[in-house]
This record gives sequence, structure tokens and C-alpha cells, in this order.
Amino acid sequence: RNDIGRVSQVGSVSVPLLMDIESYATVHQMVTTVRAKLRSGLGLADLLLSCFPSGSISGAPKLRTMEFIDALESRRRGVYTGCIGYISLNGAVDLSIAIRTCVVSPHGAALGAGGAVTALSSAEDEYQEMLLKAWPLLRALALVTKGCEDKFVIVS
Repeated sequence: RNDIGRVSQVGSVSVPLLMDIESYATVHQMVTTVRAKLRSGLGLADLLLSCFPSGSISGAPKLRTMEFIDALESRRRGVYTGCIGYISLNGAVDLSIAIRTCVVSPHGAALGAGGAVTALSSAEDEYQEMLLKAWPLLRALALVTKGCEDKFVIVS
């Protein structure tokens, strides 16, 4: 709400869905919907710059945390933890954070999955959670590339 609130009309930010659980075949996903009206004089670029990367991905304070992430990670994330969605001709925008992603190219496949690491996190528990979240994508890759998921190996 803070990110979108910086570019919204005062009093227009609402949260019609807070920490709702959506269940899918391989995961339960916590979802929050935030709505607002863009402040006069601002455009879509202002909205996107304010909201992405998402604070729920980077942590807080966002700018300083992004500096840490940039220093620690050896390569850019690409679409992973960016946004996917649509921009309608009527001005409506519906975006989501790209988590558990797989980008396939002629050079191979890059898979993104992770968890919410906090000061109270266990490194081993977070690693296991990341593997659990990545498994459906890994299995799909194995089926497509080898025809048998039993032949797919995770290399840390």
C-alpha cells in the first residue's frame, strides 16, 4: 500500500483482498489486491516505478535492500520478481509479481523460485521451501526435455 500510495489520489487506496489464500495443484499462494486511483499529472511509468520491484520481494527499506541484493547476486534476475500483467486501453492495469518463473531460450532454461527470508529464518528451511516451490517447474522441464521426471537432477 505504501508504494502505490505515493502516486495515488489521497484516500483512494483500498485493499479489497488482504492475505487471501488461493490454492492450486502444487502450491497455496497468499494474495493481496490493492486498488487506487492515480494522482492527477502522473502516468503509468510513475506507477510502475513506484511499485516495482515490490516491497514484498525486496524487503524494507526498499532502496537500501535492493543495493544489498545487487551486491550479493551474481546476475540479474530477468523477469523473475518483476511483473507480468496487462495494460488496458481504458486505463485499467492488472499486474502480478513474477515468482516461480521459467524462461526458456535456445541456450537453456532459467528458473526462479525463492522465499521470504527474515532475521528469524532458518537457511536450511528456506532452501527446502525454495526447492518445494521450484519442483513443479523442474518436473515440467524434465518431462519436456527428457520425457521422464526421474532423470532430472537439481544441481546446487
